[in-house]
Amino acid sequence: MARILVIDDNQDIHLILDEVLTEDGHVVDCADDGMIGLGMTEKVRYEIIITDIIMPNMDGIEVITEIKRRSPDVKIIAMTGGSQKLDKSLITSIAKAMHVEKVIGKPLDLDELRTTVRDILGS
Repeated sequence: MARILVIDDNQDIHLILDEVLTEDGHVVDCADDGMIGLGMTEKVRYEIIITDIIMPNMDGIEVITEIKRRSPDVKIIAMTGGSQKLDKSLITSIAKAMHVEKVIGKPLDLDELRTTVRDILGS
């Protein structure tokens, strides 16, 4: 199927998405933050990158900006639960303006995620 990178500072998200996406036949790699994730994209070509927006060190907006600069055709799914400082709808609007394929809220709806991945892959 597809090679997918999950970038999120939450280990539980790694475990859940790795399990769900692997069950669907994908190869999944996980990164704990944006800097690590960007480093991984230099070594491996991913069809889809799923990134959290609110993360320490390098947030998802920075990650999306850099990935789109390097590889404009890579498909990106952004995840957000909002933050204490920023409204969830504002974060979602910013991500959509960056031309991500989909913004998914947290807590995650795994059926929505699976459908989004299938739609992106055209399968």
